[in-house]
Amino acid sequence: MARYFLVFFSFGWALAGTPQLGSVKELPEACQASPVPNTTCRRLEVSCPDLKPLEVQIRITQPAAGIPLRGTVVMGSGGGGGTFYALAPPVQDLVKELAGMGFLVVDRSWKGGWTTHEGGLRQESCRYATLLTWVHDHLHKGGKFVATGNSGGSAEIGYALTTWGRGDILDLAIPSSGPPVARLDLACVKEPSAEWKTMCASIIPAGKMECASHCTLGTSNDVCKQVTSEPTAEQLHDDSVMHPGAVLAYPKTRVHFLYGAKDCGEPVPIGLTWATKVRTEKEIEFVPNTPHSIFQTAEGREAVRRAIDRGTAEKRK
Repeated sequence: MARYFLVFFSFGWALAGTPQLGSVKELPEACQASPVPNTTCRRLEVSCPDLKPLEVQIRITQPAAGIPLRGTVVMGSGGGGGTFYALAPPVQDLVKELAGMGFLVVDRSWKGGWTTHEGGLRQESCRYATLLTWVHDHLHKGGKFVATGNSGGSAEIGYALTTWGRGDILDLAIPSSGPPVARLDLACVKEPSAEWKTMCASIIPAGKMECASHCTLGTSNDVCKQVTSEPTAEQLHDDSVMHPGAVLAYPKTRVHFLYGAKDCGEPVPIGLTWATKVRTEKEIEFVPNTPHSIFQTAEGREAVRRAIDRGTAEKRK
């Protein structure tokens, strides 16, 4: 007979003015593991102050037997994160490759997505920061601690660094295709302002993109309405990854941004409003022949693998 157990963990830190993280409770119900060998699935409930508890499933792939442990890689899908990162077989092959390199791989999927119209993305991102901390404290067994996420998954990483102090635990962050919510006040408009239109045209280095990028998401996008259905520009700025109080230096964390050269939407210029302002160790890479979903192409998956491999090399630190 299967044995189930219930465990409760709580996080937080006491520095004045620092947002309070939430708690994680392990749920007894089983969940379905992926086809990747040596993978198990656990079901958790993440609670944060002033937010309803939210269920998340995590698929945990163990490193291949006998290979030295190099660390842990946490993966995050896009949108609201309601699916796993490694759904397609080619991406599952990337997970296998990382496990073969000695990494514990953790792939998360939020039930219904982490954006829930409960006060804004900035507040709701507490969930990911709390989950990331739980994975670090309870699954990570040594080596480098790494997080990568695409689009909405890159937003989770962005908030974790600018808002929740998770640069304290991350050795390497690899946001890809965004974050498209780095500056909501610039993205959530019908037409870009003259100032942003000029900046949007100049923020991408010449010769890096294989298509022209859009500058806005538009007002109807759901991420624009997390605070209220009709937010002001000030509310949108305050709800962004690059909010007025955003932390932009992460002395313990290397940040490697990845953008698809065929990503013709707004995530590239909007994401660069954060990437270009990071004041500590970083790299900004444009991946040829690759659209918004970085992991969709062989070039994109190789860029992720290479960023993890090089970013966790012992000679770096």
